[in-house]
Amino acid sequence: MDIEFHYYMTYLIAVRAGISPDAAATIAKSAQEVDDNHIPISVSHGTADAYESTISQTMNILQPHHARRIYPVFHFIPGDPDAPSAARKDGAKSPWTTTPNSKLANIMLDTALQSGDLYRIGASAHAYADTWAHQNFLGKDDVLNEMPAAGMATIIKNRIAMLRIGHALAGHQPDIPDLIWLDDRLVSPVIINAERFLDAAVHLFRKFRAFARGPNATDDDSGLVSLIHDLRADMGSPRPVSSPREERIERYQRRALAPEYGARAIPEYREGEWSDAAFVEQRGDLLTRIEVYIAEHAGPAGDILAFGTRMPCTWKNPEQHRKTDWYRFQEGIKAHLDECWDILQQRLPDIASR
Repeated sequence: MDIEFHYYMTYLIAVRAGISPDAAATIAKSAQEVDDNHIPISVSHGTADAYESTISQTMNILQPHHARRIYPVFHFIPGDPDAPSAARKDGAKSPWTTTPNSKLANIMLDTALQSGDLYRIGASAHAYADTWAHQNFLGKDDVLNEMPAAGMATIIKNRIAMLRIGHALAGHQPDIPDLIWLDDRLVSPVIINAERFLDAAVHLFRKFRAFARGPNATDDDSGLVSLIHDLRADMGSPRPVSSPREERIERYQRRALAPEYGARAIPEYREGEWSDAAFVEQRGDLLTRIEVYIAEHAGPAGDILAFGTRMPCTWKNPEQHRKTDWYRFQEGIKAHLDECWDILQQRLPDIASR
């Protein structure tokens, strides 16, 4: 999934579940920030306020040294290899296979919800939703991630062998809400993304509803039917060639103005907004906003600094940095990453050690 679900639809689901628009915005922003948080940062190094970030995404999958924990916690949570949806034509199975609404994914999201930390909840909601979009892919280099390509030249096969991480070989197909595509690895190869996304919305709504109402509330799906109807309409009819993303986003934005969705505009999402408010890059005597840095370093090499170097920055307000959204998001993902990696190791020690 990309910004359409992680930001816009997550916001709509959260508000419809009874979470306030302000809290829903923080959750949705955090969910999308997981994908955008791929540049290692060192803030005010050598001072009493020194701080180093933890990334939650990598744009350079060919150097996954820093992604050993990131992928299985934030993007490809290991699931149930025996799930019917994971049935492959070749019969192959792996405990690393991502499957929707898996037991481990539920445990990870529940730990975040129990923390009450909106930033952590958003980050975990990202991973939970991705178990639908990323199903049947593995968060590591593995032959099971290869997509059928009969007659492919040897040189292309060799290059593909370097990209067998996650759904890189399927491109963006799993992330586009209205797309119909083929996953020829599977017994049931026709994939209708809208069905996956709507099922993810159902389960995320229920998690958010329980969070909003408290532990003693009874189960209540009121509003769920209309939510799914609305999201289905906003995504548009499934098709083999996707409609323009901008049109769908406009529909999500209009939907937020309805009374049942808080009657407030979804805040504009701008990559780097939280970091820009917290610090500036330090280049000698030159201070540069991270938004400019991201623009200069966009693309597959976007996190090239992960080779042991961090982007040096300085707090804008050292005395208040712990109150910034960026710092609070960082603390949330660090806590979530540590706790969930421990959970994964306890439940799946064999794969956690690989």
